[in-house]
Amino acid sequence: MRKINWLYSLLTLASFGSIAQLAPPTDTLRQQYQAGQKIASRSFAGYFYPNRNQLYALPEKAFVATIDSLRSTFQTGLDRYKIQSNNADTTFIAAEQTGIHFFFDKLLLDYPYFHEIATGKKGKLSLSTQNRLDANLSYFNHPALLNSEDLKAYVRGFLQHAATAELRKSVYKRMDNQRLNSTLKIIPVYFTNQTCRDFWQYDYLNNHIENLGAKTLENVIRSFRASCRDTAYKRKIIALYTEAKKERENHLIKTYKTVNGFDLDIHLFLPDSAAATQRPVIVYFSGGSWTNGSPEWAFYNCAAYAKKGWVAASVEYRLADRQGTTPFEAVKDARSAIRWLRKHAQEYNIDTHKIVVTGNSAGGHLILATALADKWNESTDDLHYSPTPNLLMVNAGVYDFMQDENTAWVSKDLKDKNTVKEISPVHLVKKGLPPMLLIHGTHDQSVPYSTAKAFATASKEAGNEVEFQTLEGAGHAIWFDRRFTQKIAALRAAFLKKYGYE
Repeated sequence: MRKINWLYSLLTLASFGSIAQLAPPTDTLRQQYQAGQKIASRSFAGYFYPNRNQLYALPEKAFVATIDSLRSTFQTGLDRYKIQSNNADTTFIAAEQTGIHFFFDKLLLDYPYFHEIATGKKGKLSLSTQNRLDANLSYFNHPALLNSEDLKAYVRGFLQHAATAELRKSVYKRMDNQRLNSTLKIIPVYFTNQTCRDFWQYDYLNNHIENLGAKTLENVIRSFRASCRDTAYKRKIIALYTEAKKERENHLIKTYKTVNGFDLDIHLFLPDSAAATQRPVIVYFSGGSWTNGSPEWAFYNCAAYAKKGWVAASVEYRLADRQGTTPFEAVKDARSAIRWLRKHAQEYNIDTHKIVVTGNSAGGHLILATALADKWNESTDDLHYSPTPNLLMVNAGVYDFMQDENTAWVSKDLKDKNTVKEISPVHLVKKGLPPMLLIHGTHDQSVPYSTAKAFATASKEAGNEVEFQTLEGAGHAIWFDRRFTQKIAALRAAFLKKYGYE
């Protein structure tokens, strides 16, 4: 595990139920200081995160005053430690000061965006607050501060907002990997120091390959190799890119739809056997908040199903960070993909009565939408083919776009906010849905457990076959949580066997 600033780890990770290990204190005073700040940070997390929407709804002056008051608790603790230690622990104190400063300033930086989400009204920072944040630009070109996770979190937030403004330019409208390209465009504007510029170009490109895949990155990689002087960064990116490209070479890739100039792929993993018998197909939709995600995440599972004699597929769909789209477009893509599989079933020996779809989080929402969002079809789709699968398996899916604060951004720019109900599963429940396995954790802080339970209850009351499985104590990313890996696998296997797929 990387060594990260303890304040950053406590404040950002506490809301997810995991706190990084603190570095061993060098003396009793530091130990006492850290213990006090740890208590303060837990108190902060317990107050701020559950009330974040209400806090960001405050007028700017009141919000800034609240954040500065919260900041003062940590600053008082650090000031006391300075006095007690005779300011001798200079390196540690400087790191703590940097952490406090940038953690709380990032909350201010995010105010305009989250204020609009919370209130529906455009948020704006006053000149005095903006001047405070503008002063932080002077820190961007200090290589030593790249060791501060709080500074890096602040910079990522800053670049997120700056890239959003850059993306309003028409040149990005039909460009793939839009947010990556806009961010790489503005990085040289704010980072004149070569070390810092190399780091941020590497950081964004690395994260993009890991979270959105390697498709259509040839020109970006070429430009990075020409501009970056850090040989270690170049070596890492080339290795990551090469590996990602190689993963795309061991299976069949077909374009299931071309829309607005974007070719959308479906990755097919076929059984080794040449037998012409019809086979069940399992279709994966990645998660990622309809913002990022990659079909590559499911390649391992697809290969495993192919070895068992299934046809397996992983679907690429449009994303906010790649094509500048919303979940509405992603819903169209999901329905198009299932239609494509039915249309081409004979070519790949697919049993059209045994189409299983599965997905995590936003991917879980999309597979529900294939069966529910009847109003959202691509104009080029052949409507003679049904987009509805035969079985649905959802892990920590998104069910309610009206009650979940984390999906408020989806309706932010809609003239009629109620339009979002047309892709909100809990508002679309009807009789005659395919059998569903819904798995959700009670401690999911990204998608409230209550919304999953409400959808399951409504679906059962409508006469559908629903297995709603609760994971006590589980958070959102249940597919990564080793405590539940075997249980989830067993639930999925039993569900498939129940309906004659295993």
